[in-house]
Amino acid sequence: MNKVKAVICVVAFAMIAPALAHHSFAGYDMEKTLTATAVLKEFRWGAPHSTAVFTIKGPDGKDVDMTIASATPAMFVRQGFTPRDFKVGEKMDVAWHPARNGNLGGALASIKLPDGRTFKDTEFQALGQKDAGAQAAAAQ
Repeated sequence: MNKVKAVICVVAFAMIAPALAHHSFAGYDMEKTLTATAVLKEFRWGAPHSTAVFTIKGPDGKDVDMTIASATPAMFVRQGFTPRDFKVGEKMDVAWHPARNGNLGGALASIKLPDGRTFKDTEFQALGQKDAGAQAAAAQ
């Protein structure tokens, strides 16, 4: 009987282990933060991370879209935000950690909504710092 319980525990753990893993933030330069006033084009509230598409002015003055990966819905809720707070077409101040590959977009640092409330993505900050530490240790 104990062997059966042990097998059930092993199988159960194997099934939930992927859910416990986090995504690497090695693809983002967490030491650098870019900012822009942007227009929200799309906001996807979802797990494991929400994403937002913003339209900003590119270096040539033309509108370009960028995708920003952000926190889990739970992080937004803990800071008092709901999906209704992110209205398509509104201008917002956005700060993000750029993608290392040079593509426009990255990992969210913060969003300041038109009503003055600011969401700070402390989840990405913490995970990004862990990834940066692991990269530094591997380089030594």
